[in-house]
Amino acid sequence: MTEQMKTVCVGRYLVDVPSEAETSLSGEMISGFSIDTVEESEAAFRARVNTRESAIAAQENDADPARAGGMIAARDLRIAGMIGRALEYGRDRTYGFEGGRRVDVEWVSVEVHAHLEGVSFTLSKKVANEGDTRLAEALLTRLHVRGSDDIPAFPGFCVWRGVFAEPLPEHTNEHVVFHLGLPGHPDMGLALSSVAGGHVDDGLLERVALADAEASADEMLRVTKLRSGKRNINGIEGEEVLERVRELNFTTGYGFMWEAGGGADDLLQPHLLLNMETGTNPRPGGKPVDSSLHEDAVLALWDSISSSIRLRKSGPAPAAEPPPEPPGPALGALASAGDVCPQSGWWKCREGGPGVDVQGGAVQWIRKGDRMPQALLLPRQTLWQKLRGLQPSIEPSRPTMWRLVDKRLRPRTPTLVTLAPPGPVGAALEDDAVHAPAAALGANVRTGEVCPASGWWRCGETHALDGTRWFPRGSTLPAATFQIPVGVFGRSAGPEVIQRRSTWQLMRLAEAECAALLADSGQEAQDGMAPPPVGPSRLA
Repeated sequence: MTEQMKTVCVGRYLVDVPSEAETSLSGEMISGFSIDTVEESEAAFRARVNTRESAIAAQENDADPARAGGMIAARDLRIAGMIGRALEYGRDRTYGFEGGRRVDVEWVSVEVHAHLEGVSFTLSKKVANEGDTRLAEALLTRLHVRGSDDIPAFPGFCVWRGVFAEPLPEHTNEHVVFHLGLPGHPDMGLALSSVAGGHVDDGLLERVALADAEASADEMLRVTKLRSGKRNINGIEGEEVLERVRELNFTTGYGFMWEAGGGADDLLQPHLLLNMETGTNPRPGGKPVDSSLHEDAVLALWDSISSSIRLRKSGPAPAAEPPPEPPGPALGALASAGDVCPQSGWWKCREGGPGVDVQGGAVQWIRKGDRMPQALLLPRQTLWQKLRGLQPSIEPSRPTMWRLVDKRLRPRTPTLVTLAPPGPVGAALEDDAVHAPAAALGANVRTGEVCPASGWWRCGETHALDGTRWFPRGSTLPAATFQIPVGVFGRSAGPEVIQRRSTWQLMRLAEAECAALLADSGQEAQDGMAPPPVGPSRLA
């Protein structure tokens, strides 16, 4: 049984088990989010999530005004290579007292559904803060799909069909349970649980000693200790108890346990508990049965599996590089109205022209699998039509042709927030900046300081709306812009924003030719607008 073994990844640990064993993972959790995994097609995923979203939205508000059972917010995930939806719902409010003062408490439920490479993952939390949705999305950006028996080459937390690769957002709890069964031995079962962030007051030996002290003499006569004491496994300090039990129906079974207490708030030293039993009736509620494995076989199997438990040593984490260009048709590919869209991206209508617009825009984002639309042409209005609010339209008699011009994974989303513009480029500052040494990639400059190099600068604040922006040399770097969640200042006609100081990191330099072009359009530079178009080779 142990001649041919396979290795299984359980959280941050590895364990070797018989190759014929039937294995599974359950109870997966990270940072308080329960993790559910489903192997399904993209179409099945979309249908399931749409049904779930509709069910939540249909929930009527509770009679209690402090409760709102329906949808609070729903939006698409903005993660490259991944489709999905983030749902916040079921706002609850209550209050308590602390130190004689009333303390109001509010929470929501969060579900974030994601699909990639034929596997769907759901991160859910019943009692959450509204900011937990962002945390779930941050965790999903580090999620990689793996085969059920694949061992990742980089550090991280393994779950069924996936691994959360380091570096991960700061968190203190992880949980997973590994299950094993053997064909032909339905009475045998083994489980290995890993809980980071938990705490055990009493050790295994102390708990067993207390149970023995409280047991009757008849019970103690039926239990034989095969092994009991401390046991170190691959540098992991733990305690072990192996027992043979003679049941009241004269059957014989075995119960083996090994436990490691783990370290407080240490993800690499979780609480580990390995438990193996034989002689358990596979029928729920049935009486114990005789162990299908002889005692020598039970001990050999236990020693083989338990001695293989080890922390997974791995290489460096995968670089956070931009995702490769999605596979599919090349840029410039054509598709006709009514055809199935072969590639998610931006498609340009080949109809229309000067004085003739296309309803929805000449360039539109179309999702793979959707039907290519038939364009509706909008000729220029006459003065008479403008005065009467009339817009003529023409629907071409032949199918509209579309050309793929951009293979972005997600559609652009318009922003209702105006970002803080950079300060104007002063003449003296501009002259000094021309003669100043060029800034190196990765250089950091704070809000209010002079931009040392024209290029693309990334905002150092994680939750800022700015992201990566282009600034000209000699301008004053602006403050970062943040959107205030609805509910802090109450509902309003537009989004509430604040601006505060930040750091900006240089991500990509602009060529000298680009800076020269900007000098010809100083007004655009002063307004913080994007630079004039530059050929792809200049930005490589």
